[in-house]
Parts: sequence; structure tokens; C-alpha cells
Amino acid sequence: MATDYRKLCIELFGTDNVAELRKIAGKQKIGRKKALNDTDIQKIIEMQQQGITTQEIAESFGVSRQTISKYLNAFPKGNYTMRMNYMFRQKVCTEIYVDFLNEKISIINRTNDILRRAFGVIENPTWEDFQYFLRERCFPEERGNKKEILNYLGIDHFDPLQIVEATKGRMAEDNQYINFVYESRC
Repeated sequence: MATDYRKLCIELFGTDNVAELRKIAGKQKIGRKKALNDTDIQKIIEMQQQGITTQEIAESFGVSRQTISKYLNAFPKGNYTMRMNYMFRQKVCTEIYVDFLNEKISIINRTNDILRRAFGVIENPTWEDFQYFLRERCFPEERGNKKEILNYLGIDHFDPLQIVEATKGRMAEDNQYINFVYESRC
């Protein structure tokens, strides 16, 4: 059975007029979508802070959910080798990027709720703020049974970062914890 291409064009495009079909074909964008610029990325972060889902953000930018996730999960430029996702239940509240070589951190708050943010109202925390944050997410160094706890965790001395890594920074008082992501440099 032969295909009636004229009928097929009318079904698909609403016309079989060659000039109109060329006009329709010219409107089609061919090739890869343009990359998102820094302004777009900032807008994506702001939208996420407002509680808009990744799928809704992707639809508003006309890209895939995976593309939005790629931008949201990318390490910033620099010597950042670790990302700590400060979580509340299943939601990332603050991303903390750590540059151990230069003792520098960079953060991205993913929520507007300052009570859920790792550093509260502090937008540009220092290395000292980061050290304080780590000490606050583990047991006190003065604790009586410190050696037993460290032994149980497999740590030979009191190191807040190692303790937080071992315990995920979980505290009895809240539902927040830390997920660790390590940058692979190939």
C-alpha cells in the first residue's frame, strides 16, 4: 500500500502547501539547546530556594530535568574537593564547598528558611565559621567517654570533620544531617 504523503502532511501540519511547509520547517530549532548562563543559573537557584521543583524549573527554561540537576550539582570553580550537603529530611538546605588547601569555603543556600541553613543568616562564612559549624555538629571534646566514642567510630583523635563524616553530623535535637560528595579530578 502506497503512502499518501499529501494526506499525511495535512494530518501532521494542517496543510500540504509547499510554501507553508517550508515556513513551518524554518521555525524548527535544530541542534543542541544553548547553555544556561550565570544569570539563568542564579535564577534556577532562587527558584529552588522558593520550593519550586526541578521539573517545574526545567519546564520554565525549556530544558530537561537532568540539565537543571547538572547545574544545581556542579562544583564551583576553584580547588573545592568536597561538598557537604546540609540536609533537612530529604531536602538540601545548604551546599558547603570546601577548599582544604586554601582553607576556604563557599556556600549555596537552597532554602530561604534561615533556621535550616548551615550558617543561618551568614552568607559568606569564613574558615573559622566552618570550623565552628563542624564542632557544633559533633559531640563536645570535653565529653567524659570521648575515647570510647572515638574508638567506636574508628577515629584515633578528636577531629570534628572525621567525627561529622562518621556520624553524618546527626544530632539528637534536630532532623538535619550532612551528606558528603567528593569531587573526582580526572
